[in-house]
Amino acid sequence: MKKALLFTLVVLGLTSCSKDSLDSGIDSFNKPVKSEIMVQVTYLSWSNHSGGTCGNSGNEEVAYMTNVKVALYHGQQSTSDNMGIPIMNSITDSKGSALLKDIEPDVYTVSVETPLGIKSRTITSQLHKRSYVDFSF
Repeated sequence: MKKALLFTLVVLGLTSCSKDSLDSGIDSFNKPVKSEIMVQVTYLSWSNHSGGTCGNSGNEEVAYMTNVKVALYHGQQSTSDNMGIPIMNSITDSKGSALLKDIEPDVYTVSVETPLGIKSRTITSQLHKRSYVDFSF
């Protein structure tokens, strides 16, 4: 009886119509033509709202920064340097993301300019890979 139940569960699991996390149709599993860098810009938001309960002093949450200027520079650079002309520009979307596509594998500096300040990070991209850079303010 146990073997029949186990067999049934395995068959149902294998024939399920649900998407698997390893499904190649999911965007994160598609290979880029060259290299890509996904940039995410967030900040910590504080709410003083107690929600009507005693002792609740508020809460923090991560908020996405939209319409942030994102610039890609060739090589390792610093925001204190004169970074020159970027090789690619973008602006973050409603989820605080910007995708820099079709770049050659190499060392790059990603810079973001927000009302809260400017930050930059150096990253090495690889062929047919998507790299991720998170900026938090």
